[in-house]
Amino acid sequence: MKNNPGFTLVEVIVSMVVFALVVVGLSSVFVSGGKLIMHNRERMTSAQLGKFFLDPLQSYVRQDTWDQAGNELALGSRPGVTQSINNRDFSEVHTVADGSTDAALTGTALRRVISTISWTEPSS
Repeated sequence: MKNNPGFTLVEVIVSMVVFALVVVGLSSVFVSGGKLIMHNRERMTSAQLGKFFLDPLQSYVRQDTWDQAGNELALGSRPGVTQSINNRDFSEVHTVADGSTDAALTGTALRRVISTISWTEPSS
Protein backbone atom coordinates (compact mmCIF):
# COMPACT_ATOMS: atom_id res chain seq x y z
CA MET A 1 0.00 0.00 0.00
CA LYS A 2 1.30 3.41 -1.01
CA ASN A 3 1.39 6.27 1.44
CA ASN A 4 -0.05 9.17 -0.68
CA PRO A 5 -0.46 12.53 1.05
CA GLY A 6 -3.72 13.38 -0.87
CA PHE A 7 -7.46 12.91 -0.39
CA THR A 8 -9.36 9.94 -1.74
CA LEU A 9 -12.30 10.38 -4.10
CA VAL A 10 -14.75 9.34 -1.36
CA GLU A 11 -13.39 11.96 1.03
CA VAL A 12 -13.72 14.68 -1.63
CA ILE A 13 -17.32 13.68 -2.45
CA VAL A 14 -18.34 13.56 1.21
CA SER A 15 -16.81 16.96 1.89
CA MET A 16 -18.58 18.44 -1.17
CA VAL A 17 -21.94 17.05 0.02
CA VAL A 18 -21.43 18.50 3.50
CA PHE A 19 -20.40 21.85 2.00
CA ALA A 20 -23.48 21.87 -0.30
CA LEU A 21 -25.79 21.19 2.67
CA VAL A 22 -24.26 24.06 4.62
CA VAL A 23 -24.58 26.44 1.66
CA VAL A 24 -28.22 25.47 1.04
CA GLY A 25 -29.03 25.93 4.73
CA LEU A 26 -27.39 29.37 4.85
CA SER A 27 -29.09 30.54 1.66
CA SER A 28 -32.52 29.57 3.03
CA VAL A 29 -31.76 31.54 6.20
CA PHE A 30 -30.88 34.62 4.13
CA VAL A 31 -34.02 34.30 1.98
CA SER A 32 -36.23 33.90 5.08
CA GLY A 33 -34.50 36.83 6.74
CA GLY A 34 -35.13 39.02 3.70
CA LYS A 35 -38.83 38.14 3.69
CA LEU A 36 -39.07 38.86 7.42
CA ILE A 37 -37.39 42.24 6.99
CA MET A 38 -39.79 43.15 4.17
CA HIS A 39 -42.81 42.04 6.22
CA ASN A 40 -41.71 44.12 9.21
CA ARG A 41 -41.06 47.12 6.95
CA GLU A 42 -44.64 46.81 5.63
CA ARG A 43 -45.99 46.62 9.19
CA MET A 44 -44.05 49.73 10.22
CA THR A 45 -45.33 51.57 7.14
CA SER A 46 -48.90 50.57 7.96
CA ALA A 47 -48.52 51.78 11.54
CA GLN A 48 -47.33 55.16 10.30
CA LEU A 49 -50.17 55.24 7.78
CA GLY A 50 -52.62 54.55 10.62
CA LYS A 51 -51.82 57.98 12.00
CA PHE A 52 -52.09 59.45 8.49
CA PHE A 53 -55.54 57.86 8.01
CA LEU A 54 -56.86 58.76 11.47
CA ASP A 55 -55.65 62.37 11.63
CA PRO A 56 -58.40 63.72 9.33
CA LEU A 57 -61.05 62.16 11.60
CA GLN A 58 -60.17 64.67 14.35
CA SER A 59 -62.18 67.32 12.56
CA TYR A 60 -65.32 65.18 13.00
CA VAL A 61 -65.02 64.76 16.79
CA ARG A 62 -68.07 66.75 17.83
CA GLN A 63 -70.83 64.93 19.61
CA ASP A 64 -73.51 67.33 18.36
CA THR A 65 -72.75 66.40 14.72
CA TRP A 66 -71.99 62.68 15.08
CA ASP A 67 -75.16 61.46 13.41
CA GLN A 68 -75.34 64.05 10.65
CA ALA A 69 -74.88 62.96 7.06
CA GLY A 70 -71.29 63.18 5.89
CA ASN A 71 -69.73 62.79 9.33
CA GLU A 72 -66.97 60.19 9.12
CA LEU A 73 -67.60 59.25 12.76
CA ALA A 74 -71.22 58.24 12.16
CA LEU A 75 -71.89 54.64 13.15
CA GLY A 76 -70.92 51.96 10.67
CA SER A 77 -68.04 50.98 8.45
CA ARG A 78 -66.67 53.00 5.58
CA PRO A 79 -63.62 52.82 3.37
CA GLY A 80 -60.94 55.42 3.80
CA VAL A 81 -58.36 56.51 1.31
CA THR A 82 -55.81 54.33 -0.46
CA GLN A 83 -52.17 55.34 -0.23
CA SER A 84 -49.49 53.99 -2.56
CA ILE A 85 -45.97 53.66 -1.12
CA ASN A 86 -43.09 51.76 -2.75
CA ASN A 87 -45.39 50.33 -5.43
CA ARG A 88 -47.63 48.90 -2.71
CA ASP A 89 -51.22 50.02 -2.15
CA PHE A 90 -52.27 50.41 1.48
CA SER A 91 -56.03 50.70 1.93
CA GLU A 92 -57.88 51.65 5.08
CA VAL A 93 -61.35 50.87 6.37
CA HIS A 94 -62.56 52.37 9.61
CA THR A 95 -65.45 51.11 11.68
CA VAL A 96 -67.23 53.27 14.26
CA ALA A 97 -69.05 51.63 17.17
CA ASP A 98 -70.95 52.95 20.19
CA GLY A 99 -72.68 51.46 23.25
CA SER A 100 -75.33 49.77 21.11
CA THR A 101 -72.77 47.75 19.14
CA ASP A 102 -69.81 47.55 21.55
CA ALA A 103 -70.38 46.11 25.03
CA ALA A 104 -67.39 47.98 26.47
CA LEU A 105 -69.06 51.30 25.62
CA THR A 106 -72.53 50.48 26.99
CA GLY A 107 -73.96 53.32 29.05
CA THR A 108 -71.52 55.92 27.73
CA ALA A 109 -71.68 58.52 24.99
CA LEU A 110 -68.31 57.36 23.65
CA ARG A 111 -67.56 55.96 20.21
CA ARG A 112 -64.75 53.66 19.24
CA VAL A 113 -62.98 53.91 15.89
CA ILE A 114 -61.22 50.80 14.63
CA SER A 115 -58.97 51.40 11.65
CA THR A 116 -57.96 48.37 9.59
CA ILE A 117 -55.09 48.83 7.14
CA SER A 118 -54.51 46.14 4.53
CA TRP A 119 -52.00 45.53 1.79
CA THR A 120 -50.89 42.65 -0.41
CA GLU A 121 -47.40 41.30 0.13
CA PRO A 122 -45.49 39.83 -2.78
CA SER A 123 -45.62 36.04 -3.02
CA SER A 124 -41.96 35.56 -3.93
